[in-house]
Amino acid sequence: MKKVLITGGTSGIGLELVKYFDKGNYQVYFTTRSQSKAASLVQEHQLRATPYMVDFSSLQSVVELGKNLRSALSDLDILINNAGTWQMEFHETHDGIEMNFAVNHLAPMLLTLELMPLLNAASAARIINTSSGAHRRDILQFEDLEFRQSDYNGIVTYSQSKLCNILFSLHLSKLLKGTSTTVNTVHPGYVKSALFDNMKARNWNGVPSSFEGARSAIYAAEAPELEGVSGKYYFKEAEEPRLTTLAQNPTAAEKLWQKSMSYLAPFLSNPQ
Repeated sequence: MKKVLITGGTSGIGLELVKYFDKGNYQVYFTTRSQSKAASLVQEHQLRATPYMVDFSSLQSVVELGKNLRSALSDLDILINNAGTWQMEFHETHDGIEMNFAVNHLAPMLLTLELMPLLNAASAARIINTSSGAHRRDILQFEDLEFRQSDYNGIVTYSQSKLCNILFSLHLSKLLKGTSTTVNTVHPGYVKSALFDNMKARNWNGVPSSFEGARSAIYAAEAPELEGVSGKYYFKEAEEPRLTTLAQNPTAAEKLWQKSMSYLAPFLSNPQ
């Protein structure tokens, strides 16, 4: 039975992923910020899945999650970095880092690195990072990643964080070359999701369900034709061609990796 970890598993796309994999031949683990909410969902949907507490706005909390999982598991077959936020106003995390950049990029990068021993112990692990079509705005301010030196714009900072997801996957795929672990990025599309809670009320008529948004990650996790395939970008059951030139730039990916490691190095259990 394969083991899968889904972050942000208590609502929207994450919950749909938990329910989907829970029905299959998988041992499912998912993250939550509320033990009581997780317990209610497990009971409501009659899940076998196991919740783990974490606060992605705290890098130390991410480290603790990694430690707990390494203690509980011998390996991990699938990691789906699904959790995210979309803050429209400037907020700092517990670590004093701009929220969209920290939660959407730094936290999943740190969790992935903390779980590499488990992923490498699996026969053929798959890492799936959730991005967005918003990456196509091609915003990447290396000298001001937290937008402290310019007027804050939530759409701009969110878009940058989603580009970071793709560049992180691109450089990680390079580092994993020659191993049995792969990493790909997915675009869920515009679907009903709590991600938009911080924005004005919107009309959801005709907007696809969260399960439609989960299809991309399901494909990346399960498709037999993707065995050994790494560094790609998928939408639903196909490779997404609308990937910008910047999102495919290995120099930008390496520079982002180095910048990100300057944030993460103090927290890593095993410094890279």
